Amino acid sequence: MLQKDQVDEYLHKAQDAIDSAHKELLDVKLIQQNDPTEYPFIMNQIMELDEEINDLLTDASPEQREQLEEAQQQLQETKSIMIKGI
Repeated sequence: MLQKDQVDEYLHKAQDAIDSAHKELLDVKLIQQNDPTEYPFIMNQIMELDEEINDLLTDASPEQREQLEEAQQQLQETKSIMIKGI
């Protein structure tokens, strides 16, 4: 079973990546150009977190699994939005 701090750390990293992605997308919309350094960095963070979550889900308690699955869904939605550029 996972330690609470492992789940909390992952959820914090996931939320930071999601927030950064949303900020980057908003910036792109506002200035109509993409910062070539931030977008790939944020997308890479999201991809890494998406891979990491599978290992965490394996050892998670039911309560932790629920939290992680919610974060996973948010990451997938954010990744989809970033790919579409909406």
